[in-house]
Amino acid sequence: MAQNPYPNLGWNPVPGQPVEVEKLRTQLVRSATALQTAYQKIDRLLGESSFWEGDAAVGFREALDGDLPKYMKDAHTSLTQAAGHLGTWHGGLTGRRELAQKYDVQAGENKGDLKSANSRHETAKRDPDLKLAGQTFQEGAELQAAQTRLNAATARLDDAVSAVNKAQGALDDVLRKARELESTHEAEARALAGRLKDATKDLAPEEPGWLSKALSWIGDNLTNILSVLAAVAGLLALLLTGPVGIAFLLAAGALSLATLASRLADPKVRASIADGFTKGEFDSDFWENSVGLAGDLLGAVPGVGAAARGMNGAIQSTRFASEAVSVGQFLGRFGDDTVTAAARLMPSATDAGPIGNLIVRGVGGGEGLTKALAYASPVAGVGTAGFGLAAAQIDALQPGKDGATGVDGGRAGLFDGPGAIAPIQATLRAIMR
Repeated sequence: MAQNPYPNLGWNPVPGQPVEVEKLRTQLVRSATALQTAYQKIDRLLGESSFWEGDAAVGFREALDGDLPKYMKDAHTSLTQAAGHLGTWHGGLTGRRELAQKYDVQAGENKGDLKSANSRHETAKRDPDLKLAGQTFQEGAELQAAQTRLNAATARLDDAVSAVNKAQGALDDVLRKARELESTHEAEARALAGRLKDATKDLAPEEPGWLSKALSWIGDNLTNILSVLAAVAGLLALLLTGPVGIAFLLAAGALSLATLASRLADPKVRASIADGFTKGEFDSDFWENSVGLAGDLLGAVPGVGAAARGMNGAIQSTRFASEAVSVGQFLGRFGDDTVTAAARLMPSATDAGPIGNLIVRGVGGGEGLTKALAYASPVAGVGTAGFGLAAAQIDALQPGKDGATGVDGGRAGLFDGPGAIAPIQATLRAIMR
């Protein structure tokens, strides 16, 4: 904590360092000058065709002839205004600090006077002549002498009290002035903040709003968001029946494909996979990305299979149609066949998949265990996908990513992988017949 430069006042009524303010003002002036020079050079390049000619010059001018020159000019204006406001603040801060120093010296003197006055008051209160007031004396010289001594002691006490009150009043007065100075300083600081904000008004580009920030966050976390949506859609396809369940099955397939594309579009993912096979770097990133890609592919199987069978049915109908088929009729047949195929590929809570059914039979379990195993993979998928999205925002969750990768790998090996075999075979048979 910085030492209080005004110990007699007891606090700093004018916080701020003129030296630091001047440094900042100087930096702003230099930046404004650099921007002005750059703007002038760019303006010259854009305006003087004889200065630089050729295709490179044309391309350069086209690249710069937009918002950049305006932003540079506006930024120069903004920084110049801000530097001017800081210069004014520097002068005011220096003056107020000098006044605060003066008040601090006065407060020190007043405290010294008050200390002396209090000491004098304590001495006056202990004057033994004050006790004469309660004594009895004979008329005459003895009584007159006692009265004179009592009056003198009382006068000294009154003078001491007056001195204490005067010293305390002087100290209170200088402290009041220091508080008024503090209020003035705070008001000037708020005014400076407003002027600095106004220096950027209609000049510097606006700070991104909530929509821009939200879109930026979605773009940064697109793969994880798509993974969560695909996992939720897959779980709902198991929970729901009829057209709604079919819609979620197809949505899960489309979202899984979108997740796969988003994951592969990330150069870090591609580099991690490549390094694993070419350099033997089978680290956490390699397994996380590999398991993620495998999960995306397996999640897309039912939806892709239904779409493939729907497309095949529409093509076959067009080939053997007795008359020309319009685009609308083709799409209608494609949609009908896709929905029909999706209904046949719908997951069921009474089917735990090849491995799950084998486990149920091995332990002699019944419908309850079958349903539990049927829900195990989609529920775990929602959990690991949600954890992946949360871990991308919270560093403290990063150590748990290896565990989530292990869960996803187990799901793929025990449930999703074996469960995808039958839909793939059924799709291939439908297409090849």
